Amino acid sequence: MQVWLVRVVAVVFLGYGAGFVFVPEPLLKAVVGEVPVAASAWIDMRATYGGLSLGVGALLWVLSVNHQTLRSGVLGVVLLMAGMASGRAVGMVVDGTPNGYMVIYLILEVLTAMLGLWAWRSLPRDVGRD
Repeated sequence: MQVWLVRVVAVVFLGYGAGFVFVPEPLLKAVVGEVPVAASAWIDMRATYGGLSLGVGALLWVLSVNHQTLRSGVLGVVLLMAGMASGRAVGMVVDGTPNGYMVIYLILEVLTAMLGLWAWRSLPRDVGRD
């Protein structure tokens, strides 16, 4: 179960990253309702939303294929999802009323972090330890 959790999250990051590198405009309009104006804003958005997400997805996938690194992959899922949920929650408090996507993302991030924590605690002690 832990392998599949890490791989599903990896695939989501890979898909999200590819979308924001190659077709960012429709994704941004759907998710946040606006698009950047300046070229540097587009470049940074492609790098941050796209490139970073691709890197995270690839790293999680690599961690999921080896018995010795699976524990790190599951912990990575927990920390990534908890970090995203925390940042999103702060944004909702500080910046105002979120759109529906932000609420859905927050719910999914919290649930995935909780599932990841359960999965991490359920790993046999020998997984990922010398």
